[in-house]
Amino acid sequence: MNIKITHRNAKVSDSVKEKVEAWLNTSQERYEVITSAHVIIEKKEREEIAEATVHIAGKDLFAKATAENLYSALDTLADKIDRQLDKIHQKNVNKKGVQKPVVNTPEPEGVDVDEEYEEYDEKMTLA
Repeated sequence: MNIKITHRNAKVSDSVKEKVEAWLNTSQERYEVITSAHVIIEKKEREEIAEATVHIAGKDLFAKATAENLYSALDTLADKIDRQLDKIHQKNVNKKGVQKPVVNTPEPEGVDVDEEYEEYDEKMTLA
């Protein structure tokens, strides 16, 4: 995965780089579709702005977050991108033709399902 981090007004600190790389690596492990990412950090007056463009197979995801603190802006940005990744992942998993999970339903009390099938099998063999 190719990660590019830029700060429009200053240099990017090592702790910010580590936080962004850790977030993208965990997202990559979870969804396995990220090919590259570009994160842009900007400071305007009293707020921090974080933008991310994440490239996956066939699509580009974009999110923007603002906050008073850079780390809270990065957390909000990570949540937004992860929600988009999860939505795409769920669409790919639940495609038509793919078996959906089976919901276990309790059997009605007092009814033996096996006996009913045996009676049905006997009727069909006699006919």
